[in-house]
Amino acid sequence: MSEGAYAPASLTDPIPPFARPLVDKITAADVFVGWDLTAGEWLRLDAMLKRSGVDMLARHAVTLAGRQTVSSARYFLRAWTSLPPAPTAGTVPAAPTAGPSADVIRLDPSQPRRGRVAQSTDHLAAALAAMEAQQ
Repeated sequence: MSEGAYAPASLTDPIPPFARPLVDKITAADVFVGWDLTAGEWLRLDAMLKRSGVDMLARHAVTLAGRQTVSSARYFLRAWTSLPPAPTAGTVPAAPTAGPSADVIRLDPSQPRRGRVAQSTDHLAAALAAMEAQQ
């Protein structure tokens, strides 16, 4: 990155051009914070934008701002550092699981649901019947 990459767009707009899409998305979500970052922080932000993308950073900032009052974008820098890289172009999202968790077995809705006691009774009856058959 060139040394002037973090330079403001103008004297009246302190936001560098590379950060404008992020600032606009966050502001459009009614999150209003100060963008008084240092030159080094703008460089870090540029690297985070290249790594994770505008959408991911904006979504995370809006989520964080919904939990507490945030007055400066500096607050987001630490949180954005832990975000994963954006998926490679052309990556297909994972298919959603059938239930709330991947290890949930769907029950057949046409079959009556039986509790554990009823199931245990059936198992015990089957075991007793097997023992009687052997005698």
